[in-house]
Amino acid sequence: MRATLVLAIPALLLAAGCSQEADPDGTANQQAFEEPTVPADEATLDLEANGIVVPAQGGFERLSAPFGSLRDATETTLATVLGEVTGRADNADCPAGPLATTEYDGITLYFQDGEFAGYAAREPYVPELSRAEMVADPGVSLVEGSTLGEEFTIGQEGGPLISGLFSGEGDDARVETLWAGTVCNFR
Repeated sequence: MRATLVLAIPALLLAAGCSQEADPDGTANQQAFEEPTVPADEATLDLEANGIVVPAQGGFERLSAPFGSLRDATETTLATVLGEVTGRADNADCPAGPLATTEYDGITLYFQDGEFAGYAAREPYVPELSRAEMVADPGVSLVEGSTLGEEFTIGQEGGPLISGLFSGEGDDARVETLWAGTVCNFR
């Protein structure tokens, strides 16, 4: 499994133009899931500020799960790449209001009122880059005084952002987690 995170490309971070069209009979993505030709450990996904995209690969078309998509559609769209669900939970105590989660190895999807609202990703979905490599990118900013730890954001202030945490303060610190959208972080 490989995840791609493109830094400092405003078009990617502003990909709000992705939308999910109505599919009355629920078969729009059925063919893509009947016979995937890319083994899950070789498939890729793109973590974006407005959702998750599975790029075209192995004979199936690009699949998009933008924030605002229905839970069932989101889980179906991402199933080929994320694999088996490892857990589901509801948390009524999140700062943004009640959130439901679907857990996979390395990624948590957040849902609010039945719609995809955010994600939090860990290894193997975070970039294998050092803090020095990340902050050298002009699209990455450190968050001063964060109560969460060594926090950073990717994107332009006022626009959609991907947030993350480094494993420490040093230049060799690694990216531990990334999140976007509405998640359950207590500051």
